[in-house]
Amino acid sequence: MKSKSSLLLPTALLLLGGTAYGSVISANKLAVDAGMPFIAYAFWQMVLASAVLLPASILLRSRPKASLPHIKVYSLVATVGLSGPLLILAYLADKLPPSVLTLVVALIAAATYLLALTVKSESFRWLSLLGVALGFGGVLFIVVPEQSLPDPEMAIWVLLALLLPVSAAINNVFTAKLMPGDVNSLSLTTGLMTFATFLLLILMLAIDGPIALTHAGFDGVWPTLWAAGGNVVTYLCFFEILRRAGPLFFAQLNYVVVAAGVLWAYLLFGDEPSIWLWAAIAIIALGLGVMNYSKARSEKVS
Repeated sequence: MKSKSSLLLPTALLLLGGTAYGSVISANKLAVDAGMPFIAYAFWQMVLASAVLLPASILLRSRPKASLPHIKVYSLVATVGLSGPLLILAYLADKLPPSVLTLVVALIAAATYLLALTVKSESFRWLSLLGVALGFGGVLFIVVPEQSLPDPEMAIWVLLALLLPVSAAINNVFTAKLMPGDVNSLSLTTGLMTFATFLLLILMLAIDGPIALTHAGFDGVWPTLWAAGGNVVTYLCFFEILRRAGPLFFAQLNYVVVAAGVLWAYLLFGDEPSIWLWAAIAIIALGLGVMNYSKARSEKVS
C-alpha cells in the first residue's frame, strides 16, 4: 500500500490534470463558436503543444524515441487516445452544452472496464459491473427526460458523444499492452503530440485545405492556446500518475473532470445543470466510486 506522503504528488497531479481537462471542453466551445473549423482547431492545438514540448524534451534530454515499439505507442495513443476524442469533442462543441460533454467523459472508466473484461485483461466483478450500469444509468438521465437538455433534439448528439469513452477505452486497454519500459512522461507526451500533428495536418488538408491559426481572429486563437496547454498538462499528469500510483488511482481523475467541467461551463456560459443533470452527476460519480472500490477490494484479496 502506498504511504500518504508518496501519494501527495499524484494527488496534486490528479487535481491539476482533471481541472485542465475539464477546462478544455469549455475552450472547445469558445473556439468553435468563434468560427474555427473543428479539424483545424484540433491540428493547431497539437502544433502549439509540440512547439513547446519538443524544445523542452531536447533541453531535458527526454526526446521521444523512434524505435518500432515507441512508434506503435505514439500511433495508437495519437489516433484513438488523443486525436479521436479531440475531434469528437471539437465537433460536438457547438451541439451540446459543455456540462453534458463533461459527463460523457466520466464514462471512460466504465467503458475501459467493459473492454478490458472482453479482452480478458480484467477479471469479472459484480461490483464493477454495477459501476458500469450506474454510469450508463447516468447517461439515461441526460438522454431520456425532456427537461435534462436545453433542446430534446440534442439527445442524438449525446449518443454520438458516446464514441468518446469507446475511443478512450481502446486507448487505455491496448496502450498498456504495447507500452515500452524505457519511457518517461515528457518523451511520451512529446512523441504522441508530434505524431498527432502530422496526422491532423493530413486530415485538415484533405478535408478543409490549409487553415491558418488566425482564421477566426483572436476569439479563435486564445481558446486554441488554452486547449493546447490543457492537453499538455493533462497528458503529462496522466503518464506521471500512472508511473507513480498506477491506473486505479488515476481512475479518480474522472471525478475531478466532472466537477471541473461543470464548474467551468457555469462560470463561462452560465450553463447551470438541470435537476436531471445533477442526478446524472451523482449517479455517474457513484458508479465511479463503486468501480474503484471493487478494484481496490480485488487487489487486497489477491
